[in-house]
Amino acid sequence: MENKVGERIRYHRLKCGMSQEKLALAAGINPAFLGHLERGLKSPTMTTLDKIVSTLGLSYSEFFDDSVDLEDTESKQFYLDMIVNCAKRLPDDKLKTVADIMLKLIELSE
Repeated sequence: MENKVGERIRYHRLKCGMSQEKLALAAGINPAFLGHLERGLKSPTMTTLDKIVSTLGLSYSEFFDDSVDLEDTESKQFYLDMIVNCAKRLPDDKLKTVADIMLKLIELSE
């Protein structure tokens, strides 16, 4: 049996730039249990899935969107989405700092 829920949790967690531990603690669940969910060793209750989906800032339609390629965690678009999602969580002063760092990295790589 395929582990689509676990794969979706992992995909969206990575896209949000969160570690397993950070997501688990923010959702109020055990980090080891989250690892089991992602690997398909356990299945979440609706209450647990509600906590995870909410913590990721997603709706259920976004979480279960069939057009998402769960294997696509290495593409340029995946990383661009990850950067945007991470940046949205930053306060304005930290966002400016991150933007300055990114610009400096680009300068150094050219």
